[in-house]
Amino acid sequence: PTRESSSGYAQGGVAVALAVVLGAGLWIVNRPLEYATDVGEQRTLRLEDGSKVILDTDTRLQVRLGADTRLVTLVRGQAFFEVQGDPERPFSVSAGMTRVTAIGTRFDVRRVGDGARVVLVEGRVSVRDADAPQGDWALHPGQQLVTTARRPVVTPVDAARATSWTAGRLMFDGVPVRDAVAEVNRYSEHKLTLRAPAIADIPVSGAFDTGDVDGFVAALEDLYPVTVERQPDGGMVLSPRAS
Repeated sequence: PTRESSSGYAQGGVAVALAVVLGAGLWIVNRPLEYATDVGEQRTLRLEDGSKVILDTDTRLQVRLGADTRLVTLVRGQAFFEVQGDPERPFSVSAGMTRVTAIGTRFDVRRVGDGARVVLVEGRVSVRDADAPQGDWALHPGQQLVTTARRPVVTPVDAARATSWTAGRLMFDGVPVRDAVAEVNRYSEHKLTLRAPAIADIPVSGAFDTGDVDGFVAALEDLYPVTVERQPDGGMVLSPRAS
């Protein structure tokens, strides 16, 4: 090839290389930041826009902050959001087929299957779900929505009780024992197994520290005719107490 053609090849090579570098740089900028917690762990984040996020036990989420949008993808678990208001950049949380959008507000999102349970503490949020026939709702403070319910409807909720986990507490008010056991198990590697069907549906009330399986089991032993058997793996089994 001539010197001119060689120069043209060289310039073309530089252009291609530059495009590759710029493309890689753009991918790095747009790549979401990922945060996670282990079982029993909680973590508080302060995002670049000033918003605050509290991650609950065994949670993973991705954060992408752009020039005109703010998007959090809740891969699993639960998180509480205190959103810094910015009308030019709506703040959205995606959980499966559900998307929660707010401008400035405080709300809780828990991944449930391919959707979410949303609890609003302050402000307003809109919720959309691609799987629901009429999947578009607006929530006011003290309301919740479970998008995976057979017929999702907005219902009243004790928001302080529903978000007590953010202060390291689990508060039960007339919750069936089986559901309370499942909630306690979320915060411990050593699981509690309920083999006492007679008490499974009995409503239980009380407040416990997250991760305090021993305290929860002791309360059940005091209230109901059950006994606990500790397992080699650290778990516990609740069985009917012999008469």
